[in-house]
Amino acid sequence: MKQFVAYYRVSTQKQGKSGLGLQAQKNAVLHHTGSKGEIIGEFTEVETGTRKKKRKEIYKAIDLAKKEKATLVVAKLDRLSRDVEFTSALFNGGIDFVCCDNPEANKLTIQLLSVIAEHEASVISTRIKDALRVKKEKIARGDYTNKDGSQMKMVNGKVRLGNPNGFGEYQKLGVEKIKENARNNKANIQAKDIICSARKEGLTYQQIADKLNKLQYTTRTGKQFHATQVQRLHKRCI
Repeated sequence: MKQFVAYYRVSTQKQGKSGLGLQAQKNAVLHHTGSKGEIIGEFTEVETGTRKKKRKEIYKAIDLAKKEKATLVVAKLDRLSRDVEFTSALFNGGIDFVCCDNPEANKLTIQLLSVIAEHEASVISTRIKDALRVKKEKIARGDYTNKDGSQMKMVNGKVRLGNPNGFGEYQKLGVEKIKENARNNKANIQAKDIICSARKEGLTYQQIADKLNKLQYTTRTGKQFHATQVQRLHKRCI
């Protein structure tokens, strides 16, 4: 019996009305695979809306498909075709795959989609940079009119790019709160005493980080220490 590895991708936003929600994708995959085989693994990528987020689940799905010599199945290729990382991973994965909404798609199709997706991403990036440059030039010459005819909001007598609520006192309060939390954090206070003493003994930041990790100290976020965190905490010794 043929084996399948299912890959879904959903947004943190509600997608039920669009027909692209998780259950809709699962139904499409189940309908397509049917009696052809069994699904041995399912991986769901949850998008947060940021392009900076590294895809993780697609690589897990590809690894399992390789290991079990299974076929990767996705519900809707048209929704993923503009994702450069997805199309590149799928093309370079060296595995069999099938798309429920486009069962005739093959490696050549994916390669073409990958090239198109990369080109579109480049065009969008250039368009955004050009728009920001134009807006900067308008601000520099004292023209504070937006594209829709409204006026740009001033903060402390200045106009800047981005959300005006992110500047001035709003931004200052956020930064101060982060600093206050770091200063009062118990893990940082305990680690600082060791760091101050170790630096007086001549240990490097990396050596101190290794020592803290060996003693099972963690950062305020529960992670291991690195030289950078040690250096930041050491500044409070002075």
